[in-house]
Amino acid sequence: MTFKRGGIIIIILFLLGGCGLMPNKADEKKQAEASEYMPVQDYTGQGYSFDNGEETGKFANQHWKQIVEKVKQYFSQKYHLDITVHQIYGATDAAVVFVESKKDPKFHTSVIVGIDLENKKIGDVGAYEGSVEGAITTGLYVMAYEKEFQKLDEFCEEMAKKYAVTGMRQEAVNNTVDTGYATRFYYTSTSDIDYPQVYKTFVAHPHLSKQRAKELVLERQSSKDFNAEKDTISIALTFYMKIRNKAPDQKIADQIIEALKKAGGLPPGNYGVFVNSNEILKRTGTEKSYKGTTTGVDDIIIKPGR
Repeated sequence: MTFKRGGIIIIILFLLGGCGLMPNKADEKKQAEASEYMPVQDYTGQGYSFDNGEETGKFANQHWKQIVEKVKQYFSQKYHLDITVHQIYGATDAAVVFVESKKDPKFHTSVIVGIDLENKKIGDVGAYEGSVEGAITTGLYVMAYEKEFQKLDEFCEEMAKKYAVTGMRQEAVNNTVDTGYATRFYYTSTSDIDYPQVYKTFVAHPHLSKQRAKELVLERQSSKDFNAEKDTISIALTFYMKIRNKAPDQKIADQIIEALKKAGGLPPGNYGVFVNSNEILKRTGTEKSYKGTTTGVDDIIIKPGR
């Protein structure tokens, strides 16, 4: 699994004839901006981009309001949801729009809006198959396990206080994460086909209660064909080294992994633990390096009813 995230400024002091020549501050700033990496504490999505997106990005910014209205209409009509548009990026013949739901089920996702530069037209709204449905399902899952996810939030905050790690800025989450329910310290992913009944019920009844969501999730998890390792939600804990430009620390990763294994009251799921470098690759929002679990090899499975 690839995860998320600064720059190195070299200061040279010249002593000439007893006079100290200090580096030009403007040059330092340019150097930092030119770097492909950025400390996680500063990153809000600066430089995030898709291939061939320069011209479509300019067009999208010029037609921001029209694109936002199209996307809001898309979610309202298809999913009965009110969303906030956080960011729009240009891509090949399209704009990629990052959004967040305003109410339960809470989630982050993205959709694609076609752009015809030659005729200066905005096309239809669409998404990769199952991506929005899966994101909605993560939000429904969080509704079902509300208390357990609150416990997970507390666990992550505790780890950040105990060790020299931090989370992403909320702005970075909003502008670069689109897999489903996400916080500064973790993100989730699943498919609507893993929990089909809760998703179908929500589509038919958009005001689905938390209690009903939990009943449907538990019903699925108690079914004979449910596989706790394959069909459960994925939860990636993503911490970043707090010290600027610091490489990931294997010892900290091991300690957080052990703490997670011993923790109780957390939501069922397939967990990965990643302690990332402090530096983020701006273009992709991913980390420079990480230590932690290896996806598909030593995932931590918390089964329902544990």
